[in-house]
Amino acid sequence: RAMSNESQPEAKRQRIEEQDDHLITTTAETNTDRKMAEETSKMEAEATAEVDEKLYSRQLYVMGHEAQRRMMSSSALLVGLSGLGAEVAKNIILAGIASVTLCDPEPANSFDLGGNFYLSEDDVSKLDSAAAGRADLVKNKLAELNQYVRVDTATLPSAVASLHSSEASEALCALVADKAVVVITVPLPHSTVVAVNNACRASSTACIYAYGAGAFGKIFCDFGKAFTVSDKDGENPATSQVETIITTNPAAVKVLEDQGRHGLETGDRVTFAKVKGLDGRMSGAEAGTKQYEVKVTGPFTFELVGCNFTGCTEPATQGYITQVKQPVTLSFRSYEECTSSAKPEDGELMMSDFAKFDRPGVLHTCFRALEEYSEKSGAGGTAGMALPNPGDAAAADSVLAGAKAMDAEAFGDNAANARIAKRRRRADEIQMMINGLGTVKGKAKRMGDGIHRTTADGG
Repeated sequence: RAMSNESQPEAKRQRIEEQDDHLITTTAETNTDRKMAEETSKMEAEATAEVDEKLYSRQLYVMGHEAQRRMMSSSALLVGLSGLGAEVAKNIILAGIASVTLCDPEPANSFDLGGNFYLSEDDVSKLDSAAAGRADLVKNKLAELNQYVRVDTATLPSAVASLHSSEASEALCALVADKAVVVITVPLPHSTVVAVNNACRASSTACIYAYGAGAFGKIFCDFGKAFTVSDKDGENPATSQVETIITTNPAAVKVLEDQGRHGLETGDRVTFAKVKGLDGRMSGAEAGTKQYEVKVTGPFTFELVGCNFTGCTEPATQGYITQVKQPVTLSFRSYEECTSSAKPEDGELMMSDFAKFDRPGVLHTCFRALEEYSEKSGAGGTAGMALPNPGDAAAADSVLAGAKAMDAEAFGDNAANARIAKRRRRADEIQMMINGLGTVKGKAKRMGDGIHRTTADGG
């Protein structure tokens, strides 16, 4: 310091000395916490001997043992082994899920070779073999990724030769009951997706549906009517220092501005420690443990809901604030509801580009029009639906006509939106889109962190 403590004003010198005392105390507490953490880590390691800490070392640093144990007790049903399906399967198998059931009776074709890196040209010629389905063709190679993960294929009725057949819907619903999550990675008929999603909601199974169509892709997440997120943002708890707590009703708190913004939101809960003033009301046995609800009034101020300090003779002039993370319960809507009524202003559609506020709704309508065209055009195609082939102008015009019928205002005279609609084509997946969607879906499975994301622009 430039000035000695003797030359400092009395009030400022007292504050500096108190801060020094707090620094020493905090250092001692930190050392104690570190020792306790090391002992806890040892106990966790002993209690989870089945976890291969060398194999999952990076995940354990991020997720912790508890999350890894939950992962290792979960099972997934993966429907569709196109390029995106292979990427998702690879990600969750490497993450250490307990088991993955692969479901895809469709034979491999030349389009798959551009995205599914576990298929070869020899697999495309195995159309007459007993293991002609893409699930059977990639099963053994996927199983080699992680010896702790059980990889098998779903047993479907002999009548189900394709995922788009009428019998496939009932067969897929029968596979849902004992799974933690169902992941669909190929375009399926709307009725089939609705039926599978409803079966998932009935059995409290998470449902994720996504696929790529050229330079665009979509993803939908449904984790049920009441899904609890233990940490909504994954950040460390916010901390700040008290400048003053005014004796009002409710009590008003102002933090030191040179320590930065408090970083709290209305509804958060905090604890206080080493508070000076308020007639000792916040420095008793409950100090550091009692939680207070926050109502934010500014970046450096907030109120304590339900706290009446008008009877105190002096305000607080010092103290330390720590946020207490609270679990959050999210409620998800079904696929049927979202595809029929989702709007950007309702928060149902992800904003992928803040320079194009109308884009999420446009993409949502385009995928609905593509789905409608595919079902009207009959069975067939790469993924079991008659998606438009690249360069098919007539098919592109049909998709655009469907989009105009759904939203005449967005597609009537807007040439840019019309071009977007015409770019919806056959599911010849682009590797960058596959990687992007596969990463999002892997994180959604591991963290359960997400809301309805009906469309996403990957252009």
